[in-house]
Amino acid sequence: MKIKTVLMMLSAAVLMMACDKNENGSETVDFAGRYNGYTLASCNYFQDMVSADETVVITENTDGTASVSFTSATWGTFTITDAQASVSGDVCSLSGNGQTQMGMGGSTSAYDCTFTAGIKSQTDARMEFSIPAVMGGMTLTFQTGDAPADLLLAGTYEGYTDADCSYFQNTYTDNESVTLTANGDGTLKIVFESASWGTFTVESATATKEGEEYVFTGSGSVAMGMGESTSNYDFTLSGRTNAAKDDFSIAFNVPAVMGGLTITLLPGTAPATEE
Repeated sequence: MKIKTVLMMLSAAVLMMACDKNENGSETVDFAGRYNGYTLASCNYFQDMVSADETVVITENTDGTASVSFTSATWGTFTITDAQASVSGDVCSLSGNGQTQMGMGGSTSAYDCTFTAGIKSQTDARMEFSIPAVMGGMTLTFQTGDAPADLLLAGTYEGYTDADCSYFQNTYTDNESVTLTANGDGTLKIVFESASWGTFTVESATATKEGEEYVFTGSGSVAMGMGESTSNYDFTLSGRTNAAKDDFSIAFNVPAVMGGLTITLLPGTAPATEE
């Protein structure tokens, strides 16, 4: 009796595989599901703009075609009602046409779009939405999994700095910024230009996801001094941020300056200080 139960469970598991075969030996497709991942947006004006925590929902119609629904807080709503399905090897392919509602604020317009997908499983899928009439031709590429840390973190972080050393604490400077640029190899170039503290450059910082946060580290050399007299000092960088990039801390530590100087960029404006 136990053997029969195990065999029935194995049979059910086989039937639930994404790409299977029916009784006649021909391949069938089970593509329905909820796919979680990220998108990369590209057009004539920018490349690889990343959006994390995106979801595409695919359901199977009674005629074997697919209905695709993708709602993005960044890019709008995409609907494909009858994408065609086929199988090649271990990949289930979908293709079809539909519409998207895109716009800014409360004003949206409908645009035609095309859709293609290559699906191995609910955790291994790539999809593409193409909208020819938007920004000279926009393509949204959806990929299951976590967004690459370097692409997600790229951008300019604005706020205030808090400088601390052996001689003073909580020296604040408003209107500071740090720029992170993806190098294309998974690392980041990080630049902090400050009228007060000099220019800090990290050519190749590493970035990883830890829980719900992203952390990045690196090192470099900064020219610091008074007036025309400057010297180069080694520094280390450590930073963290959430995916929305509105809760971050980016610290530059210069051990050889003033008994150990740390300059930290934080979001918002500097706290009020007593006169």
